[in-house]
Amino acid sequence: MAGRNPRPATSLPQVLRLLLFLVMLLAPDLSDGASATLTPPCESPPVPAYAPAGQPPATDVWSASELTRSGWQAAPCLHWEANRTKLAAALAGEFPFAGSVDDLAARLARISALKSVRYWSVSHQSWQPLVTDAGALDGPAGKGRPDPVASELTPGSSFIYFEVSHGRTVYRMTVLERTADRLVVSTENVTPIRIGILSAFDPGAMQSVIFLDKRGPDTWGHYQTIRATEGASAIALGSNASYVNRLAALYRYTAGIPTDQEPPAAR
Repeated sequence: MAGRNPRPATSLPQVLRLLLFLVMLLAPDLSDGASATLTPPCESPPVPAYAPAGQPPATDVWSASELTRSGWQAAPCLHWEANRTKLAAALAGEFPFAGSVDDLAARLARISALKSVRYWSVSHQSWQPLVTDAGALDGPAGKGRPDPVASELTPGSSFIYFEVSHGRTVYRMTVLERTADRLVVSTENVTPIRIGILSAFDPGAMQSVIFLDKRGPDTWGHYQTIRATEGASAIALGSNASYVNRLAALYRYTAGIPTDQEPPAAR
């Protein structure tokens, strides 16, 4: 029509600027979980990397979609089956320790001492007991027995224990490796983990591995990873901070740090 100005053509520089803006906008999503995924300290440098002693440990959490996009597969040293991982978390930190691997093995074997561990509860916004009761058992449906001693934690050995939190759960602890400079222990739930009347984890759906490695003179590294597998319900996947704070509590217990020391790993 007469008198109407024609719409100016879009120039090539404008198109390039628009494309660059879209790339910058989408880049975080495209790279999320694609480069730095869960890597235990086995044949490759760990992810997350160890935080130096005296600093808060490094932590990270990955969703199922992030792990899938990255093509992640569990490292053989984790001894995890190839079932679907719904969520994985890891913590890595160094701590000063002049003792031997035997002394650290004694700490991990002292299952009844878990009653003294506290963690930051996101739901309560306060320090809470990690468990209200814990102890070793002579079998999945057996009676209580004394805590294992350090000399019993030999490669291939397994121990049954229970924890009481929201309910009573039985776990299996297995020693995967033990040398003078390294101790690797895995755990998994033998019975369901329940929250009230709801089942959060089916048997075997929560798995964890702790790596304790001598990193230098009087310095050890603590790397722990935990995952929720196909048998984990939606109520078990609600808060990444809960996983991080539980990992931090166990790291502090192993490192001899007060478990309720401010600040918490995540609020």
